[in-house]
Amino acid sequence: MISGQFEPSGQQQYILVPVRSLLLQRHPVLIPVVLIIGSVVLCIASFSANTLFPVLALIGAPGALVCLSVAFVLGVSGVLASIITIIEGIDRHRLRTTTFPQQKGA
Repeated sequence: MISGQFEPSGQQQYILVPVRSLLLQRHPVLIPVVLIIGSVVLCIASFSANTLFPVLALIGAPGALVCLSVAFVLGVSGVLASIITIIEGIDRHRLRTTTFPQQKGA
């Protein structure tokens, strides 16, 4: 092995920041709201799931239970996505204030 193989070669290191789509940059709450609304709609649809989804009745799966299970998963995903969005907003604000501190007296 060469002794200088694992030493940095003097190049600058860049921090990779994930890039969001333009729609998500303008409306950061879109994904959590869509997930929670989908959860509520599926919860309401579970009351008449046997008439809305007759294929599930043909294979013997209870339609209401399937709808409620998917609604639960969508709701939990929406809540987690909203918590992550709030944390990212706080972290982004904190990063901006530590990177560019305001000068006093200028």
